[in-house]
Amino acid sequence: MAQPSIKEIEAGLQDWDLLQRLPAAIGNYKLTPGTGIAGQILNIAAYVNEAAHCRLDITYTSETFDYVPVKTVGLHSFRDERYFCRERDRFARMLLEHLPMLISSIDRQETHGMGYEAEGLRFEQWDYWRGLPQKIGNYEMFIRPDNPLYYINGSFIFLDYTDFTRGNQVYFSYNVFRNELFAEMKRNNLPLTTELFDVPASVPDERKLSVLSELMEAHLRDVMQSLEKA
Repeated sequence: MAQPSIKEIEAGLQDWDLLQRLPAAIGNYKLTPGTGIAGQILNIAAYVNEAAHCRLDITYTSETFDYVPVKTVGLHSFRDERYFCRERDRFARMLLEHLPMLISSIDRQETHGMGYEAEGLRFEQWDYWRGLPQKIGNYEMFIRPDNPLYYINGSFIFLDYTDFTRGNQVYFSYNVFRNELFAEMKRNNLPLTTELFDVPASVPDERKLSVLSELMEAHLRDVMQSLEKA
């Protein structure tokens, strides 16, 4: 049986009682109307907190014929693969059940760790980041190691400096599968890679963060300045 087109999915929204059952607000996140079709994505509705630079979009993608929530935290936007669902009514039930948790996971007002895989790194004893300024030039510390963001592919973002005006960013991640620390960047909201901050798995866990501290001390400010020159 052929899947309905994305335009047919959009036309069917007027009869979907989920849109009437969604709460008007969850904490500081306000329900906003969907923005319609853009390419393969239908934006159905969103919960938005502009002051926190966070939102949760409720979407349908014709790429995989799934309904799926999309999380945006600062300049990080990613799908929550746990809630991919092709059946509209089943997706509605899952969404209504887990909506407060989804909002909490992007709002990050509650402290979350990185699980047992990161215990050997002893993030709680890493004092270097506490001496970093809240602002460096136009960049502000947006994500901190005491409340990391669970991202994608087994990675936690534990430190993020972002210039929201220009869309520039340097952020640091720990991957639990590879047991590696590394950094990635954005310039004008476009992703870039760098090897300047790589701490490979071969470095003993108890030394990983001290090695990262040395790399950050040597390169962080220069990298930030280089992003602004383009």
